[in-house]
Amino acid sequence: MRADKVTRLLNSLSEVQETLVAEFIPAGARSHFLASRREALLGLRSLLDAAIDRTKKPLGATDKKSPPSRSRGSIDISD
Repeated sequence: MRADKVTRLLNSLSEVQETLVAEFIPAGARSHFLASRREALLGLRSLLDAAIDRTKKPLGATDKKSPPSRSRGSIDISD
């Protein structure tokens, strides 16, 4: 049930962001908000990758710190 609430919250935030961007945000600021949305999505992808990686471990295996199996490129945040 908690995952459903998070999903609904993220969907609502996304809709609010789209509305604000479309109606109230000047064109010069839009790229910054779109970049932040991309960052949020990349964060969610990282969480999903970690959850997928946990399903690959045998039952009873406990690694306190294991590096992620997937590597993502860097993101340029310069103007």
